[in-house]
Amino acid sequence: MNDFKTGLPESLVKAYRSTNYEVHTDPAFIIKIGEFSSGLRNLFRKLNLSTGYFITACNPQGIELSNAKNRSLHNALRNDLQSSGHQIVNGFGSDPSGTWDGEPSFLVLGISLGQAKSLAVKFKQNAIVGCDETCIPDLILLR
Repeated sequence: MNDFKTGLPESLVKAYRSTNYEVHTDPAFIIKIGEFSSGLRNLFRKLNLSTGYFITACNPQGIELSNAKNRSLHNALRNDLQSSGHQIVNGFGSDPSGTWDGEPSFLVLGISLGQAKSLAVKFKQNAIVGCDETCIPDLILLR
């Protein structure tokens, strides 16, 4: 899904790849880059969808911001998603090693890759997580 050559530090890309992407459905589940997700498969089947993108607005360009600023950006992303009618599920990206604080995120369902990239670029993100009918999430680098 992603043959993009990045200028991002290898350590940052590695952190994105090792992140636990939590999807807050009932029951909640975690998606991991490159690993089949039965939770994602079940969600797609239930909603009759085949695509979703995990997107955050926090810490643009990998620059750590205050909790208040990240909360404001997250709310702005939520407002954009809701006003455009996108179906969203709350999520959270967490570091399994606990080295960095997690980030509130959304799994945006049924949108195109182009729409997902546009949202991520608007909020100055380095990457998004793409999920398709294979239910094997892929890291999509944008910078």
